[in-house]
Amino acid sequence: MNREHILWIPSYLLLCFFPGAVPHTVLCHAVSGDTVILPCAIKTPGKLAISDYSIYWQINSSLVVHVFYKGKDRLTEQSRRYHNRTRLFLDQLEHGNFSLMLSGVEPTDEAVYTCISRNRVTGARKTYVKLNVSSPDNQLTERNVMPSGHMDGLPNCPGDTMDVDILVFCSHFLMVLVVWIL
Repeated sequence: MNREHILWIPSYLLLCFFPGAVPHTVLCHAVSGDTVILPCAIKTPGKLAISDYSIYWQINSSLVVHVFYKGKDRLTEQSRRYHNRTRLFLDQLEHGNFSLMLSGVEPTDEAVYTCISRNRVTGARKTYVKLNVSSPDNQLTERNVMPSGHMDGLPNCPGDTMDVDILVFCSHFLMVLVVWIL
């Protein structure tokens, strides 16, 4: 067995047993002119002291989409192109729901969005959301945006399917490994 192959095996096994080590991107779809919810949530055993959290939504590391800092929206820091088009679900923040509602979706909104939640105790956590935008004539399914901010049943953002993706990837890798060794 080649040395190079020996190093690849532990790398792939790490992906199987520690999937959080590799960033996962949630895919969302919106039609130009619609409103979409970009999902971002953390698991919490109880209510969060939201004044201890900073929530940043951005594209790349420079374009600020939305900022929530010390218990308040800081919309003066956001890019002009998102002015009056974004909002967090303030009643859901203490439950760990940091999802962003983006209204009046435009083709130029198509990008990978990063949700960064920071806390003094837990540090920073990142969620990546890839937004695809299509024209209204390419729309195949009707979507509903729920005003409560809950993401259940939103067909435009299927949610985090990382566990299934990793399971499928690991099973394929293990089959290839077994055949290769034999």
